[in-house]
Amino acid sequence: INMKIICPYIFDEEIVEHKKHFWKYDVYYEKDVAGIGSDLMYQKMWNKFPKDDIFILHADIYMHDRNWFEKLDEFIFGYPDAGMIGCLLLYPAKDKDGNFYIQHAGGMFDKDGNPDHFGSGLHLESGQTFKTPEVDTGQYDEVRKVAWTTFGGLYIKREVIDEVGNFSPEYEWTYNRDVDYCLRTRKLGYEIYNVPIKMLHHESKDNKRIRNESKVKMELRNLETLKKNWKDTEWYKTL
Repeated sequence: INMKIICPYIFDEEIVEHKKHFWKYDVYYEKDVAGIGSDLMYQKMWNKFPKDDIFILHADIYMHDRNWFEKLDEFIFGYPDAGMIGCLLLYPAKDKDGNFYIQHAGGMFDKDGNPDHFGSGLHLESGQTFKTPEVDTGQYDEVRKVAWTTFGGLYIKREVIDEVGNFSPEYEWTYNRDVDYCLRTRKLGYEIYNVPIKMLHHESKDNKRIRNESKVKMELRNLETLKKNWKDTEWYKTL
């Protein structure tokens, strides 16, 4: 399979550490010098490899399963209807019994119709929680269809990028572009899977550190746009 691993980044010191983890893989790194946000960096980078499937890494995602690449290869061939395959992302934090907390096990929608994660809930820098965190006890150690997936630790088939195209220009900076892209992918008939390839994700060390008031307003407008376009459709529901 022709697959290019891409990893946009903001801070040079973090990418030095990242390369120590992924040295054996052909990862294409590019710095977000203009501060356009991770989403548009993915787009910029995947358009540089028009013949390749894409795997998106973050500068704050590290290996947990050392044979992740071989496992991914098996899932790609085992699920030919997959347009995207997302890994099971864990916080680099454990409970008192030594189990990792789950950062992302696929996307869902909460009772208010907002995109949410299976997992999440921790803010590692402050040690605070914004919802009850979920511990990894093997409950997601199977292949599951999901409504959407975060664009990190993610495989995207090239034909999906060719058919869906670039991100919708209605969205600004970052956040919720990935949800929109996933729903557009499913509308075309592709499935999105979350698979038990575990990676550690120190969530949002990059984007949240360059956030300001105007960017937060952009994120809120993105959520409004997403709901306006999708909320009353068959794709906007938790699987």
